[in-house]
Amino acid sequence: MKIGLDSSVLVASVKKVGEPYHASSLKLSHRISQGDSFSVASALVLLEVPSALTSSTRMPIEKIYEVAAPLQDAFKLRIMDFENYTDLAGDLIFELRELKSRLEIPSADFHHVATSIREGCDLFVTTDERHILRPECRSRFERHIKIADPDEASERAVVETGELSLSPLNQV
Repeated sequence: MKIGLDSSVLVASVKKVGEPYHASSLKLSHRISQGDSFSVASALVLLEVPSALTSSTRMPIEKIYEVAAPLQDAFKLRIMDFENYTDLAGDLIFELRELKSRLEIPSADFHHVATSIREGCDLFVTTDERHILRPECRSRFERHIKIADPDEASERAVVETGELSLSPLNQV
């Protein structure tokens, strides 16, 4: 199974115990690492993760860059090129322009989702409650790909014979 990840999930897994989505992001990474599944993310994670950790933690700069490789390993993360997904991101922006304008959805969010769609991911996981997880946004994006927060993804994910799959009882 292929799981698309937003930068926010990676950041949540590094933050302090008790922070929103920290435990469920770690649980998701554990389930991915134990099975045959892997995750995919836009090249934007290379900028967004260090930026978010710099502004939201007291982690020393050198530690921020040291955490990148173990984080990538923990999620079996494949970071995709930027250029190959910009056309689909643009198409999504045009399709959802009213929502983008009204809710001030950053263009980067569309690139993350576009990367997951084009890579054939089964699910896109994010912690973005201000935008993608809002019911009105979620339903529009779900015309293209299932959307989940780390709690939902962790609850839905079950390990079966070494493969991460969606539990039929909890599918969206």
